[in-house]
Amino acid sequence: MRLPISEHLWERHEQHVLHVFQLALLRLKKEKHLPKDEPTLNEQLYVHARHVYCCLPNDQKPMSFVKRNSEIPPRRIEEVGERWTKKKPDFQWELINTQETNPEKIIKEYVIECKRLAEKTSSGWDFIKEYVVSGIIRFVSKEHRYGIGAESGAMIGYVQNLVPLEVLKHINLTIRKSKEYKISEITFNKIKGLAGIGRGDHILKRKEVIPSTFHLRHIWVELMN
Repeated sequence: MRLPISEHLWERHEQHVLHVFQLALLRLKKEKHLPKDEPTLNEQLYVHARHVYCCLPNDQKPMSFVKRNSEIPPRRIEEVGERWTKKKPDFQWELINTQETNPEKIIKEYVIECKRLAEKTSSGWDFIKEYVVSGIIRFVSKEHRYGIGAESGAMIGYVQNLVPLEVLKHINLTIRKSKEYKISEITFNKIKGLAGIGRGDHILKRKEVIPSTFHLRHIWVELMN
């Protein structure tokens, strides 16, 4: 298989990674007895991703396979031992660019973080707020640095018995109210041909994480229990 030229590798990698996850989410959505908790949903999604990956033709597969709950690898000696390198995103899909001569750029990780989007619990746990503060913000904060060195990454939202448009409205309201982080709101579009899967795009400006302009993709699946 002939590899695309270096500057197009990441774009191709992202397209293939998102395609695998979108198909895996469709498989997850069709299950009859779904768990509610995020860790188990992530485990099942991982298994579905394995099946999808094996069934795809080689020219539609990412060039590696996804890792679960793995630490963020340092790129420079100065980063070894930093606290953020011990953080563990839900999924990381590695791209190795054999044409790259800069050792800091030869490997990049496509980071995917997953969150439940459900009604607030009786104890006050707000899933929609957590999607922002423990999800989106991890891609811009120096404490987590998700997607460091990469141009884009993604978040998966498990929408559980809620109306997606209402969820989006409340998430954007949470973003507008944030005093610590000034980030843009999410714009959302329905993905044609994939029933029950929505796709949003989000441009983040990062002051303390490189690259400073980051494209965060949002992929939501409606799960009815």
